[in-house]
Amino acid sequence: MIKLFYSGTYKVRHEMINEENVLEMLKDDIRSKIVGNVKDTVYASDGVTLKNNKNVMYIGGFYYEKQNKNKSVCENVVTEELKQIDRCDLVVANLTKYSAIASITEIVYAAFKQKKIVIFCDPNVTSYEIEGEYWFPILTSKQLNKNIEVKFVNNEEEIINYVNKLKEE
Repeated sequence: MIKLFYSGTYKVRHEMINEENVLEMLKDDIRSKIVGNVKDTVYASDGVTLKNNKNVMYIGGFYYEKQNKNKSVCENVVTEELKQIDRCDLVVANLTKYSAIASITEIVYAAFKQKKIVIFCDPNVTSYEIEGEYWFPILTSKQLNKNIEVKFVNNEEEIINYVNKLKEE
């Protein structure tokens, strides 16, 4: 079974979400579409098998990570998500939107750890030109790790379809 770590921005800004509305606010997020339901992507777990692909287990990231009382929420998110990357077989990174700063960090960390990485980009956002978004961290990661693929897509459905077709090698 492929252990998948998904990285990408949320459709809803964090300040709009609270514990009372989180399931409603994130029901249309790509993570929910990949997994097949919202709850399994919001609350941390050791992993859940995808509804549309029994070959894949989603192991992170989650909206609410397991909380360690000795760490701040931000420190805890970093610790938990780096652990999830350590456990995964594949990182799928969605860079189709601007300002995916955490995702960039996760990609570079995964590259350093020699993880298989598939990066999805929007050609209107990312180009290998100085004025393009994300070119520097993508090329840096590719220098650290040869097992990185970059795919240009038109919409998130293409990412979901990619994940739904994954099979163990």
